[in-house]
Order: sequence, then structure tokens, then C-alpha cells
Amino acid sequence: MKRLLLLCLLPLVLTGCAGAPDAGDLLPILTAGVSMDADGGLELTTEAVRQEELEGTASSTYLTARGDSPDDLFAQADALTANSLYFSHARTFIIDESLARAGLRPLVGSLLDRGDVRLTLRLAVARDAEADDLVRAEAVAAQLPGEALGDLLDLRAEQGDLPDLPLSAAADALLAGADFSLPALTLTDDGRVLPDGQADFRLGRLAGFSGGDTHA
Repeated sequence: MKRLLLLCLLPLVLTGCAGAPDAGDLLPILTAGVSMDADGGLELTTEAVRQEELEGTASSTYLTARGDSPDDLFAQADALTANSLYFSHARTFIIDESLARAGLRPLVGSLLDRGDVRLTLRLAVARDAEADDLVRAEAVAAQLPGEALGDLLDLRAEQGDLPDLPLSAAADALLAGADFSLPALTLTDDGRVLPDGQADFRLGRLAGFSGGDTHA
């Protein structure tokens, strides 16, 4: 509980600037996902933390926004929530396959332009699943889903079982035109999110997937 309280209260300590939303109205984001439809429209799904009282139980709430580009998508999300979305605690950002194949440069650029996104944010690609479904999947452990997913990916990266490429490293690879790989995530039949190999990028676009227990 102390960890969850710190998670919710730390952003309030850090955002005391003029024109900012009231501290109690901030929505700390744990996990987010973006998908692209057949017409190129984007949809953002976020898992935010709500805690109505200081000693109350933290819970997840899910918000969605639509936009025509990554910049527009975040602008629409901010407008929808009166600029209360706070990405500083987001640990995982899930990208669907169609958007990954279209290219990551615009999305990564928009993330870097936000002042509340950590350079250690871990990017991942949805494999045989929708990004929205992965963000909304329940946690097996007694944790908030985004916290459980972040812990799982950190552990698997430390063990060397998946690519460890945070936002800053992905941006460097895109700038250099280098090949790189991101973790791939899938949804099991019983609704669990699991790492499933890696998503391999060439020239900033998803070229395909490799590895993974479900694709052995």
C-alpha cells in the first residue's frame, strides 16, 4: 500500500506550477497502448490510477482517445481529461502491429516531446493481440495491472529473455537508422499478458517477429 500511495502522491509533489490541474485531479498513468485502424486513425488506451482517499485502495481506470496523428492523439487525450494525464510513472507503452509496421518515428517523436514521459519508458509491440486488450488485461498477482506488467518486463529483461530497449535507446536507433528489437507481448487464452519473443525493426518499421514460446 505504501508503494501505491507513493506512486499516486509523488506526481502531486512535483507539479505545483501555475496553470496546472489541481493536484487531486491528476491521473498518473501506469500503462498505455496505441492502435491504428484501416484508415490510419489512432486510438490511445491508458490505465490510470485512482485513489479517492489517502488511506483508500488504489484502483485502475481506463481512458481512450482518438486522433489522426500521434501529436493529435495526445492533444485529444489531454483535452479529454483537462490536461490531467500524467505519464511520468508510465512504465510500458504497447504499440499494435499495424502501427509498428507503418513506422515508429512519429510516435517516438511525440513521446519525446512530452515533458512528462520518462526516457526509461519501455516500448513493446502487441503480437497476435490488440494493444487495447493488453492494456486492459487483469493482473494475476494482487497488483494493479500496469504495475504487474512493468515488474514482469523488468524481470525478464534482467534475465536476458527479452530486448531491453527503453525509449531513449529506441530513439537513438531510429536516429541512426540502425536495426533494433522490442519486446513482443501476447494475450493467453485465459487473459494473461505474457512476453512472446521480440519485434524486429528495419529502418524504423516492424519487419517481423522472432522467437517466443507460443511460436516455437
